[in-house]
Amino acid sequence: MLGALLGILLVGKLIHLHSAPSAEVLQSLDSLVAPERHPIEPKAMHAVAEWSGHTAFKEAPMWRDRVEAGSLPPVAERVGPEPLVMIPHEQAGPYGGTWRRVAAGVAELSMFERRIGYDGLVRWDPMGRKILPNLAKRWEILEEGRVYIFYLRRGVRWSDGHPFTADDILFFFNDLLVDTDLHPAISHVFRRGGEMVRVDKLDDFTIRFRFKEPHGLFLKKMGSGLGYTVVGADNGGAAHYLKQFHRKYVPQERLEEMARAEGYEYWHQLFRAKLDWRNLEAPRLWPWIPKQVPPRLTIIFERNPYYWKVDPEGRQLPYIDRVAYEILNTEAIALKAINGDLGMQDFHLPIQKYSVLMENQRRGGYRVLHWIDGGDGMVLAALNLNHKDPVLRKIFHDRRFRIALSHAVDRREISEVSFSGLAEPRQLAPPPWSAFAWPALEHAHIRYDPALSESMLDEIGLYRGPDGVRRRPDGKPLQIFLEASPTTVDRHIPITVARHWTQVGVKTEAKLLASSLLTARMLARMLDAAIWTGGADVDPVMDPRFFLPFASGSRHAPAYSEWYESGGKHGHEPPPDMRRLMDLYSEIKLVYRQEDQIRLFQEIMKLNREHLWVIGLVGRIPHLVVVNDAFRNVPEVAVWSWPMRSPGNTAPECYVMDPAR
Repeated sequence: MLGALLGILLVGKLIHLHSAPSAEVLQSLDSLVAPERHPIEPKAMHAVAEWSGHTAFKEAPMWRDRVEAGSLPPVAERVGPEPLVMIPHEQAGPYGGTWRRVAAGVAELSMFERRIGYDGLVRWDPMGRKILPNLAKRWEILEEGRVYIFYLRRGVRWSDGHPFTADDILFFFNDLLVDTDLHPAISHVFRRGGEMVRVDKLDDFTIRFRFKEPHGLFLKKMGSGLGYTVVGADNGGAAHYLKQFHRKYVPQERLEEMARAEGYEYWHQLFRAKLDWRNLEAPRLWPWIPKQVPPRLTIIFERNPYYWKVDPEGRQLPYIDRVAYEILNTEAIALKAINGDLGMQDFHLPIQKYSVLMENQRRGGYRVLHWIDGGDGMVLAALNLNHKDPVLRKIFHDRRFRIALSHAVDRREISEVSFSGLAEPRQLAPPPWSAFAWPALEHAHIRYDPALSESMLDEIGLYRGPDGVRRRPDGKPLQIFLEASPTTVDRHIPITVARHWTQVGVKTEAKLLASSLLTARMLARMLDAAIWTGGADVDPVMDPRFFLPFASGSRHAPAYSEWYESGGKHGHEPPPDMRRLMDLYSEIKLVYRQEDQIRLFQEIMKLNREHLWVIGLVGRIPHLVVVNDAFRNVPEVAVWSWPMRSPGNTAPECYVMDPAR
């Protein structure tokens, strides 16, 4: 495997850093599009360590007056005896500044707690290869993945100064998760063998999770959302604050009165409102906490005085004082970036703006980073394997038909027209920098060869009629509609693919629909075929939706995924080879060792290479990030991914605004 995995040693030792291509190479279009290029390795990235007590703690200037006045405890009391040490890869400090960002709507700001305030028990590293300590300083996995024990940091405090302990986690499991008004259904992630996880407090700073059966993906799931859900975001929260709004601790009649006084009908609506990020009273564990919320036009998050991380010299993090959001439409966001008005922006910078963003770097005083898109850097074409028309369904299930359509597509044309030549022809496969990488799948059936495509279609018996359109076995013209949403993919892609398929005799018409309508039609099994984005993340076992029908997001076979999710009670039973995919994934969910997960997932990839259930078009499209020249400690290369909660995996609490730069 190219590149070493990032490792961590927990007693004051640093994560090993790796060399990388030069800045010139990273900015070169040739290096970005050459299929034979080596996997991009990070030039530098933050590291983590444990506090050794070698120096005194230091705090941001904005807190000194309050400390001197006695309204805020000294910094040593606020960070505790076991803070997590974050080692910036460029520079430590200075303090100060406002990080300016832009969102496309207020609803998007709820993502702050998942992507910027990404502070759960554990977290992913910037390249999505390693789970790192966070609120948990270490952990143990016992009984072949049935038992997980997390050891919490002593001295961590919520933003109101109240201690964070194992009781906050117990509150989530014992009081929130089992309350049917708050959670009508318990996620399968918390169940194994038909039983809910048992959570035990071994002491104030040790928590144990025990499952009936092995839960191989539990640690990775903790890094991808569960870790912050159980301690403060989404559904969890500070027990000492939320108990005053929960019916276990306050009579429900009283809570209903409180709810009506605040404009709600039921107590659980009031409870959820108290959990909402816009509630300024709710204690948080994030580096910045809400200070100014809608309907104010500028939304501000301000430094958390009790944040529990420091740099190697004991400076309490974060370095930046505030994060300020402005709400704009997507076109205006690009203009803001070009004018140099943003600090670090990783959302709403489509690849179609690539040229103009690159051309204006010097004038705007920013740089454009090419991060690795962990999911949406892939464009796929998927036939509906659960089509209601039995004739089309039989055709779509013939692997030769899918492979023939793959060879009919000129992927280079798609890359040039829609992605400025940045996209690479490839199938759905983990990227080369992933531990799961398998080039044999990535490069399978991607050669543009219309003659081979025609030959395969003839072999199936789908011959051309007098009008040049191939005929189905029932004598009708073979015509399909290829649907896509222009808010998800460039409108030229379905049009181009439809033209390519029509040229080999499969008459195809492109249809552009709203994203919600496209999804609704998919779930109703009304599609012929569709263009989707998504793909194989760095760690594909986290969300293999296009490798096998395992969830509603498996858009090529919704009836099969319904069958899998329901344990065979609903949907349609898949054919044997697809059943094999499901059996392999069920095995993966039982093993926690990475080498076992890789071995089993390779069997899944081999079956995908043979059957090509989903047709990959182009991928490895960079995720564009604009960074002001005064910003430091933003890694030049990182994986941008939802499972990795980017940019949270790059440690925004270490970002620095340095006017001297």
